[in-house]
Amino acid sequence: MYERTFGTEWNDISREEAIERAFALGVSAGMDSPRPDELDRVLAAFPGSYDQSIVELAYDEGRTKALEAKAERDDPDDEDVWESLVDGAGAPRDAPVPAALPGAIRELTLTDGPREGPPSSLDLPSMLRK
Repeated sequence: MYERTFGTEWNDISREEAIERAFALGVSAGMDSPRPDELDRVLAAFPGSYDQSIVELAYDEGRTKALEAKAERDDPDDEDVWESLVDGAGAPRDAPVPAALPGAIRELTLTDGPREGPPSSLDLPSMLRK
C-alpha cells in the first residue's frame, strides 16, 4: 500500500514529505509490512539529528496508530486500517506528530518584526509599569 500510494522513486524530499512518508511507513510496519530500507532512505535525506528525530517520531506515531486501529477491530483488514489513517494522496488523516510540534516547526520565524499595538500586561514587569 505504501509503494502504491507514494512510490519509491525519489531523490530529494522536503521535511513535510518526509514526515508524511515516515508516518505511512509506520502504518505499514504496524500492519506487518515493514519497509526498513525506505525508512533508512528517508532518514538519510536529513543529516541533522533534529530532522531525523521528527521523522522517527512520525514513524512511531504511524506504527502506534496502526496497532491501535488493528486492536479496535475484530477482523482487521490491512486495506481498511491503511485507509483510516492515510488518505489517497498519502497525507495522514490526523497529525503525524503530536500537536505542539507541527505548529512549532512550520511557524517558527525569527525574522518576524515586533508586534503591532500597545504592549500587554505580560510584556512589562509591574515595577516598570508604575
